[in-house]
Amino acid sequence: MKKLGMVLLLGWSFAILPMNVWGEGWSLGGADWGRLTLGVVSGIAAHEVGHMVVAKSKGYRVSHDGLSITYPGVDFTRSGQLQLASAGYQTQWVLSELVLRDNNWQERKTPPSDFGAGIVISSVGVSAAYLTILKHQLNGDVYGVSRASGMSHDRAALLMAIPAALDAWRLFGDDVPEWVPNLAVASKGVEMAWIWAY
Repeated sequence: MKKLGMVLLLGWSFAILPMNVWGEGWSLGGADWGRLTLGVVSGIAAHEVGHMVVAKSKGYRVSHDGLSITYPGVDFTRSGQLQLASAGYQTQWVLSELVLRDNNWQERKTPPSDFGAGIVISSVGVSAAYLTILKHQLNGDVYGVSRASGMSHDRAALLMAIPAALDAWRLFGDDVPEWVPNLAVASKGVEMAWIWAY
């Protein structure tokens, strides 16, 4: 029954999303490096704030171990750990959609601002780190998602990376096919629905 629900949600996502995409991608040429850097830093900060908001909403204590956020004394349920471990990249997914869509929630026809591009780049960069250097970090998001769900670290990292790869295509690509933003939003929606219904 859960699989049927996911298939229906995916089909619904394709049916309601806008079909037009822009033809001009954002590029580093001529970028305002200060605004771009501020966007990247803001995206990473939002990722961490996402973890803290979910932790606080569940009544968890929040601490730090170096650069890692920790939750001392918490006995996680599987669903709680999954929601908490994924809160950072879910926050970045939502921010990327806000950047890559206009005020009418249509896919942008023109490239985003340098600040907005930095936000999307931060999401793409974090996902790339999950696939490589952060995949087996004990206090990391991939480890938490893997432990809570029972899936391998590779599969957990890939589930995080697919939407980010599609967002990178949306940001940098010229003449992006109309299915790319549709699939990006659908994959985020299906994964978020699975996480919060787990």
